Amino acid sequence: MKNPFFLLSAWVYGKFKPALGKKNDPKVYKALLQLHPMENIEKLYDNFQIRKLTLIFTVMAIGSVSAIGFHLCSQMEGRLAEGAQLIRNEQGAGVYQVTLHAVTENWDREIPFLVKERELTKSEENCLIEKLYHALPETIRNKNIDLDHVTDDLNLVSTMPGYPYHLTWSSSNRERIDAGGKVNRRDIGKEGEKVDLVATIAGGREKTSFIYEVLLLPETLGQEEIFFRALEEEMMETDSEARSQTQILLPNYLMGEAIEWEEVKSDSGIMIFILFLVGSLFIGRGMERDLEKSRKKRSCQLAKDYSGFVSKLRLYLSAGLTVKNAFFRMTADYGKWQEQGVSQGNKERKQWYLLEEMQISCHQLENGVIEEQVYQDFGKRCGEMRYRRLSFLLAVHLKQGNGKLLMLLAKEADDAQEERKNLAKKAGEEAGTKLLLPMMLMLVVVMLLVLLPAYMGFGSI
Repeated sequence: MKNPFFLLSAWVYGKFKPALGKKNDPKVYKALLQLHPMENIEKLYDNFQIRKLTLIFTVMAIGSVSAIGFHLCSQMEGRLAEGAQLIRNEQGAGVYQVTLHAVTENWDREIPFLVKERELTKSEENCLIEKLYHALPETIRNKNIDLDHVTDDLNLVSTMPGYPYHLTWSSSNRERIDAGGKVNRRDIGKEGEKVDLVATIAGGREKTSFIYEVLLLPETLGQEEIFFRALEEEMMETDSEARSQTQILLPNYLMGEAIEWEEVKSDSGIMIFILFLVGSLFIGRGMERDLEKSRKKRSCQLAKDYSGFVSKLRLYLSAGLTVKNAFFRMTADYGKWQEQGVSQGNKERKQWYLLEEMQISCHQLENGVIEEQVYQDFGKRCGEMRYRRLSFLLAVHLKQGNGKLLMLLAKEADDAQEERKNLAKKAGEEAGTKLLLPMMLMLVVVMLLVLLPAYMGFGSI
């Protein structure tokens, strides 16, 4: 099925191509020319750019749809009802955290608020249990040094890990420490202020209480901080008074300020869209990198084929053929070898770049192009220094006969054979380096197989 964005990309490219004029990307154009010398390069270049735009539009479309989907999902998860009501979960349904946006005429702030479960009635209460008195101070101090140096909120846990106990908290001064452990150090003197923290451990029908003396250190707050601390305290008091109700009425007026409430909803749609947008920008670069890899693969294949090419050319020239006839004969031979490879079970035809370049040279010779120019073009199209050197030898000694040329080709063939050996040696060294990591992993496995039984055997001695 054809990508639906292909037609859009073709239309966009056709619309903006006249504005670009003939300013093609020289790197991409050259790579396509080397990889597909027998095809229409202008058409290939246009098709490459259209495919690149198609991938970019596809990724951007997927990113846009994902961003819109996340945005709609986030808007449907609202907890704030009728402007100033939070719906409380029933017992066992769990607590949830909501971020509220309090707006007044002078200030606004986001307030994280934990909405607890609806508290059961006395008839619904579970059996109360005892509590470990000495284990609680280390837990409830939270980030504070100890309970004699309290500068941060307390961690008034309802359960202790490893103990199925239920704890409830209260304080001698709710304005300083509320039931949730929120600490208010407003207007505390230099000596600090002591507050009695009461922990009630419920166990069956009996209740046991322990009192901890907490010293709150002073803190200096601005008017804005005072307002929002008071607002949070008001919310906590409202929450405590309506523990058995299904709705929490948030305050609309405090300290002479009218408050408008908005729920802050987590919306990751914009971030997802940005991620997909950045990803789409890397697509074009990735396609160009793949094109460069194909070009390097072509150069490597031409380098491997050079030794055999020179040796075969020398053989035909030694047999009395001219360079032109040798090119025709070698092109026919290479074409037969390729067909034989396909007929012997290779379903995919291997792209033979040297054969393509020789076919182009044969077509030029058949069409009457000057033989010297054909050989020079052959070396330029191959792009490798070896082929450029060979094409120069063929062009220079074209009118001087095959005598001296055969001597030069013999030396060139020996050098090419030696260079082919070096390439094979280099490829073997690279393969050995790539196998180093798997070999190390295998060594680790073998060592484990040898050492683990010996280690386990020590226990039986």
